[in-house]
Amino acid sequence: MANIKQQKKRILVAERQRMENIRYRSSIKTAFRRLTEAVQTGEAATVDGAHGAYISLVDRAAARRALHPNTASRKKARATRVVARGPLVEETKKRRVTRKTNVKAVAKKAVVETAADEAVVEETPEAAEAVAVEEAPVKKKAAPRKKPAAKKDAAEAPAAEEA
Repeated sequence: MANIKQQKKRILVAERQRMENIRYRSSIKTAFRRLTEAVQTGEAATVDGAHGAYISLVDRAAARRALHPNTASRKKARATRVVARGPLVEETKKRRVTRKTNVKAVAKKAVVETAADEAVVEETPEAAEAVAVEEAPVKKKAAPRKKPAAKKDAAEAPAAEEA
């Protein structure tokens, strides 16, 4: 910690400036999120308003040196690309089909497409043979072990000596 009065003041000023810069950067991130949401709605008036607000906020932060000028330029270019691209159509994610661990084998099925673009599922003879071959016999659980006979003999030995 500084022990000179001026250095103590400088530490406080630097902390205030750091907090102000954090506020600028946070509001820029929020404005970009609002811009992308406006682009997704597709309303031109909303997009123009959000884009103008975002650009002015980035310029103000760059003028105050909360952002480096190159960073400000990059953020403005990115916002312009988002506006030019327009709304994105979200695709649904396809889920991977996984086998359950308790199922040993599933018959392989061939998918045949018909002229009406309907999928018909047929079981092939090779798949049925493969399932028959892949099925393994179920293992039996091991019988519990018996206690060693040595302990019984040791217990019987003193009894035999007494007699």
